[in-house]
Amino acid sequence: MENKTDYAVEPASLPEAQRDYTQPDAGPRLTVRHVLLGVALLGLLLVSIRAFGLTQAQATQLWRGPHGGNYQLLKWTHLLLDNAMAPLLALVVGVGLLPFLARPKTTAGYAIPELYIRGSLWLLVFGIVNAFILLSPVDILFHYGIVAVFMFPLQRLSARGFLIAAIVTGLFFSGKGYWNYTEQREKFTKYQKVVALEKKNKKVKLTDEQKGDKSAWEGMVKGIAYDKEKDTKAIATTRSAAYSDVWDFLVPRFQYDQAWQFYQRKIWDIASLMLLGMALFRWGFFTNRFSTGQYAAIALGGLVVSQAVAWLSLPTYEAAIVDYPKLISSGTLPLADLVQPIERAFAAVGWASLVIGLYQAGRAGLLSRALGAVGQMPLTNFLLQAALCTFFFYGYGMSYFGSIRLQYLYLVVAEIWLFQLIFSTVWLRRFQLGPAEWLWKSLTYNRRQPIRLATSTPVLS
Repeated sequence: MENKTDYAVEPASLPEAQRDYTQPDAGPRLTVRHVLLGVALLGLLLVSIRAFGLTQAQATQLWRGPHGGNYQLLKWTHLLLDNAMAPLLALVVGVGLLPFLARPKTTAGYAIPELYIRGSLWLLVFGIVNAFILLSPVDILFHYGIVAVFMFPLQRLSARGFLIAAIVTGLFFSGKGYWNYTEQREKFTKYQKVVALEKKNKKVKLTDEQKGDKSAWEGMVKGIAYDKEKDTKAIATTRSAAYSDVWDFLVPRFQYDQAWQFYQRKIWDIASLMLLGMALFRWGFFTNRFSTGQYAAIALGGLVVSQAVAWLSLPTYEAAIVDYPKLISSGTLPLADLVQPIERAFAAVGWASLVIGLYQAGRAGLLSRALGAVGQMPLTNFLLQAALCTFFFYGYGMSYFGSIRLQYLYLVVAEIWLFQLIFSTVWLRRFQLGPAEWLWKSLTYNRRQPIRLATSTPVLS
């Protein structure tokens, strides 16, 4: 998810102690940003595993059902990770955009802006492959590719400018949530008027508009209600041995996610976090400008604020899942949607500060190296997670979709983590790029790139 893999992360004007080198031509020099990417990628799987292994109805029923162990596990995962790992990843990806644009004006015969746009568009293509070929229900590459293009005109902003832009886009994100709420409230109000009219006069003949108002609300209620038959069909189809059956079933979901949902809300969320990452980069947050104690204080503040917001918004978040029509009809504000940008921003900064502080203090050691290896080949590992999960859960693979309880899904996560930590570490002993990064770079530069290492020992900066 770095925009390119062969740039110096900071402009050459920075003091030596504040530079963050990621020149693969000299060998895979692991940095704190790679460690951050590794943490975010592995942490994201804790959240996305539900989409891989459960139907949407099964996940919803965990909130609606008895408040036992699986409910508690789901609740705490939501509180600690749902609005933390994806934001952390977007934050760190944003960090990688500015340094690439700060390189010399031309590289390998291409102007830097052209390489930037080419790389962003190829990332978009990788997202399409992830969704429509690997059939992953969780894709961010398509989104990142588009948002990165939109970030290009903003490259010369100051840290303050980036922060202001992050706040504005965050407000748009929050505003979209409120807008959706008002639309649903309007549907409910129109529905109430039609129902009241029918009660008053049972023989009344509704107009086409009134019929539409009534069916709009009833259709929404029916669409989100638990349908056991529909859920059983979803499991059976996804566990079908025919790839084409799974493809036909999942494609509408991908189209919804990469089109309507993205342009309605996700674009503002991702843009806000990337812009925040750029602001922090300008302030030297990722270049050892702060002391370990300062990182610890920022981590504590960020995580405390994010958790306070998470707990504050949990009742309306849960109410929206358990009985959304009731929430809308009650007139209760969707606090979870309105304050989500605050929670996600503070959680991302808090986690980033925690990781940087531990890395700076030298507390992680071997774990830093392993996480950094995962983060140095983020595109490969993200696609690898999708390939492993779809093979494990879908019918053309091992066909476990919908049949494993939530707590056991995390055993699958642990196995994938172990595999990726070992695979990434071993791979980077011989190669300077992950296979997907090599392909991405070759496509971006329009020529085959070197992949083997000149030296075999990775260096930890």
